[in-house]
This record gives sequence, structure tokens and C-alpha cells, in this order.
Amino acid sequence: MNHAAPLSAPPPRASTQSRWWRAISLSLAVVLALTACGGGSDPSDEDRVQAAARPRNDTEAHRFLTQSTFGPSPTDIGNVKALGYDAWINEQWQRDPGPSHLDAIRFSASVMRTTGTRSEDIVYSWWTRALTSDAQLRHRVAFALSEIFVVSTLTLGNAQMVASYMDTLSAHAGGRYRDLLEAVALHPAMGLYLSHMSNRKADGKGRLPDENFAREVMQLFSIGLYELNDAGQPKLVNGKFAESYNGNDIKGLARVFTGFSWARPASKAGVAEWKCFWRNSECTDDSQDITPMQGYASEHEPGIKQFLGVTIPAQATADPRASLRVALDTLANHPNTAPFISRQLIQRLVTSNPSDAYVTAVTQTFRNSGGNLAEVVKAILMHDEARRTRNSGSVADAHFGKLREPLLRLSHLLRSVPHTSDRLRDGGSIPFYQSIESGDAATTLGQTPMRSPSVFNFFRPGYTPPKGTATDAARLVAPEMQITSETSVLGYANFLTDILEYGWGEWNAKTKRRDIQFDLSGWMPQALTPEALVDAISMRLMGRTLPASTRQTAIAAITAMPSTSDKQKRQRIQAAILMVSVSPSFLIQQ
Repeated sequence: MNHAAPLSAPPPRASTQSRWWRAISLSLAVVLALTACGGGSDPSDEDRVQAAARPRNDTEAHRFLTQSTFGPSPTDIGNVKALGYDAWINEQWQRDPGPSHLDAIRFSASVMRTTGTRSEDIVYSWWTRALTSDAQLRHRVAFALSEIFVVSTLTLGNAQMVASYMDTLSAHAGGRYRDLLEAVALHPAMGLYLSHMSNRKADGKGRLPDENFAREVMQLFSIGLYELNDAGQPKLVNGKFAESYNGNDIKGLARVFTGFSWARPASKAGVAEWKCFWRNSECTDDSQDITPMQGYASEHEPGIKQFLGVTIPAQATADPRASLRVALDTLANHPNTAPFISRQLIQRLVTSNPSDAYVTAVTQTFRNSGGNLAEVVKAILMHDEARRTRNSGSVADAHFGKLREPLLRLSHLLRSVPHTSDRLRDGGSIPFYQSIESGDAATTLGQTPMRSPSVFNFFRPGYTPPKGTATDAARLVAPEMQITSETSVLGYANFLTDILEYGWGEWNAKTKRRDIQFDLSGWMPQALTPEALVDAISMRLMGRTLPASTRQTAIAAITAMPSTSDKQKRQRIQAAILMVSVSPSFLIQQ
């Protein structure tokens, strides 16, 4: 869909800049420079304390919810303070996740057009679940899993298939890792994305099994490239990293992933098997897009399969499900899997550089629970390293935290700042936000849900900024910095400027405005007092005030802005939200 300026579109952004953007541009440049250089972790000045059973104040509740949701809302803060951390986590797993992504995109497609589902519907559904679902923890973990077990609408054009995959991740977010791995391996979205759909056995004439999924299921979804200790650190053999698998392991595992293809619907029982394997026109049904792949013995390799020290003996009758069971059990129980997956989940939820003790503790929970992801997530969120108050004098604490990725910046903003959605308000059986794709780093976020450029996600878990940076010198990783540049930093600031003035989402021809509009009226009383305004916005967005130097910069910029009319007061509020949202204190989750 073309989102270029529609009929009756708002005026160019420059007209807004002339009113209030120029007033803060110099101050904003200082803040952005700090962010672009990677400076700006903002640890508390309080003494370090052991994690309490429940948040002692709004600041601690806010920090916990930043790690476990798409952004704190006043209601969330009240709930976690009343229940305590442990009970809140348990209650979250019991919450109704709401309408499935599949039902949601089918509904939005029926409302928006008559030509079927499209990638836009995936965006509608993702944002609606992220912003409105009461099962925040489940959907937040599912998002983390989507950045590990990656499929992408960039190459998968079937929106229903991707929505079904998203539902699979949500359903297994609190279940056993082994079950999740099987669901991922057999989902048609993954089968097409990593090309093991309709993978055939060798024919002795040059045709060999496709090795793509066999390689990536080890490298990205289970054991990683190198042998790991329980802290997720590579083991050294003669001073070098020891590889966890080799080319022969890939070949052996590729033989396992032969014979899996489209599910054969009961209604097609009379159709020849090979026609269903290839989804011939005589064996085509919409249910195949969302049903796990099935094994076809005729195309499965019956011979010996050897990988990772395991041998599956030759089968008198090819049995793809039996082979798969052995392979997935091997991967799930491999000593690397617990630390490999645990470390990445810590990175996605809490901090990019967890201590060895932190990863080891979560790894032990992973093993002791049989890979129960609900227990793993609880161990991540309840660990002292996640819950304790940061000590500004500690080098380790200064390295704690993570750069907030663009999607989570916007979801946090939208869950914190009151707003309306014309489409959501219209209702229907499954209300939805009429949001838009946001992949352009120069003008939006540089990131769209479920639209990663490759199976390696938007950024890699081990990414380190270029040599010469402070992060590199400290031998730290900063995954989200891989999609951060001068263009994206300024693009993000301009994007916020634009949406705070005009709103966000698709143009609504009926209301003559973008779908999502911010309601800033609650801050109008503070608009005449810059100090009170900056502090109120800071507390809403971060659960604490800005550091003194950044706070003074923001106050000075807003003081220079006129405040006579209601429009000018609103622009002051917009400026305060912008200044907080581009500050290192907001961008870096600590």
C-alpha cells in the first residue's frame, strides 16, 4: 500500500519545524550526540540493594515492566505493585492472550479490502497486540522469540502463514523449548523460509538434500557455532574457539529434514500422495498454509543419519517422524542449548552483557525445568542482576542494560502517552490499530515487525560496534547498535517530531487525519512551568527524572518556546516528550 501523502494530507513537516522544532534543535543536537556516541547509561545514585519481592515505588515497578512488557502503563504499574513480581509473572501466563493474529488479520483484511490478507495486516495485528493485550509478558516473550526463530514477510508473501507462525510463537512462549523447536521446524512458514519444505532424499544421480535448515537450526535456533560453557562463553581448545558442529553434521542432519512437506487435508485423502507433497492443484487447500508439515516416507532418506555424535540407524521403512524426534531431542538436550538460548533471552529482555553468574543461573533453570520457558523467563526477570538498584559508582553497573530497539521505543511511548485510534474506536469483532510499516531508517524507525532483512534478525546478538568505540574497547556487545547510524538517529528524532504533531498510522479519509493521535491534554496545566512539565513527562516515560544536565538542557529549550495559546502550550508538551524520548536515559534501558 502506498503511504505517500494522500488527499487532504497534513502539510509538510517543515511548517511544524518552523514553530517549535527550531526552538529545541540545538539542545537536541547535544542529546543526540551523546546517544550516537554510545554514552549515556543512566544508573541510579541509590546504593545497590538486594531485589525486593515487590517494587517499593513506581520507579522500580516501571523498570521491571520495561523489561517484561511493551512499555509500562499506569495500570500495569499499579498491578505489579499490588501483586509483587513473582505473582505478577504467574498471573501473566494465565491471562487470555486475546484474538489470534490469524483471526485478527482476517478481520482487518475483510474491513480494509476484498482482495485477501497482506503484509499490512501483520503490522496491524502486531501493534494491536503489543499495545492493548493484557497478556503483555506472553506477547513480549513471543516477540523476543521472533528475533531468534526468524521468518520474514520480506520474502514470505503469505500473510496468513506468517500470522499463524506468530500465533505458534505466542502459544509456546511459556511452554517447553523442545516443543517450540518442533513447532518451528514443522511450520510451513519456516519450511518455505529456510527451504526444507519439500526437501527430498538423495537420488544417487547428483541430487542431495537441501542443507539450509539443517545448518540454521544448529547455528541460530539451538546450539550456536561454538562449544559453550554454562555462562554462554565459548570454550577454548589450544587457544581457539571449538566449533560445535561441522560440515558432516550439517549433511547428516539435512538427511533428517527430508520428506517433510505440505499437510495432506482429510478432504484430499483420495488424491495421490505425490500431488500433496508438491501441493498440486488437485491437493490444494488454504488450511495447508497454517497446518504443520507432515512427513512423506517416499521422500525421506531411509539410510544412516549421523550428526553431533548421534547415529540414526538405517530404516527398513523410511520414518520421517522418528528421525525428527531423535534430531530434535538431540538438539534440545545438547549442553550448548541451555546457555545459548538463555543468554539471548536475557539480551532481548534485560541486558546485552549479562554477567557469567547471571547466564549460569538461568542456564541451570533451563536444564532443571526441562527447558520450561515460563520458568526461564521468571529466572531472567527475578535474578538479582535484573532487579537490584544500579550503583553509579560500579563499572559493572555502568555496563548494564541495553540499547532499546526502535520498535520497543515506539511501543513504550504509545503505552505511556495517552492516544486515540479512529480505527480502534470503530470497533468491530476484532478492533485494530491502522498502523503502518516503519522500515525506513531515514524517515521512520528502520524496523517493521516480522520484516527482518534475513534469518539473522535485524541485528546479531554478538554485534560489537567498530573498533575505536568505547563499547569495543570495553569488549562489550551492543546488538541494537547494528541498526544504529547517524541517519537512523536523526530519522528517529524527525519521526517523533512528525507523529507528535500529526499522529501516526494510515490516513483516515473519513476523519481527515492519521489513525493514531496523541492526547496531551493531561499535561496542559504543567505547560506553563517547564520544570514541572519535564519532570512529569520524564516520570511518565521513564519512572524517574532526567539526569541533572539533560534536565536543564530540556528545561532551557522549553523555556525559550512561547506559551500564550493552547497550541503553543501543546507544542511545549510535544517538545518535552521529544526531548525525553531521544535522551540516552530513555534510549538505554537500564
